[in-house]
Amino acid sequence: MSPGKQDNQRDTDIQMQRLYQKPGKFEERIDQLEGQVTVVTKWLERIEHRLERMEDVRIDVLQAIAKLETELKLREEKATKEKDIIMQLLDNDNRDKENLTQIIEGDKSRRQERFLQIWAVLGPVLASVLTSFFARFFM
Repeated sequence: MSPGKQDNQRDTDIQMQRLYQKPGKFEERIDQLEGQVTVVTKWLERIEHRLERMEDVRIDVLQAIAKLETELKLREEKATKEKDIIMQLLDNDNRDKENLTQIIEGDKSRRQERFLQIWAVLGPVLASVLTSFFARFFM
């Protein structure tokens, strides 16, 4: 073989090796990408699972919030009713105190009237008794 043919043969061999190496490199690269796709798929499955759990938790949280709102409204209504009852009891207590005060004042005025009536009768009698006693004693 002549040197030109040898060079051509070497170039051809080198090109053939490159051609055989390129599919091998592509196969390696495809294997790497398939591995990465597997990893990414697993991550996506995990993310989907987490999203499903978050949806379940979200539903539970919304139900709990609704329950708490209902309970809060019931307690508020109960507190309002209790407040009304307490206010009514206070009003009744104040009215009873006023009635008791009027009764006591009426009783005091009756006692004063009775005291004055007794003194109106006893005063002149006592005065005449004392006058006659002193008149006998000093005379």
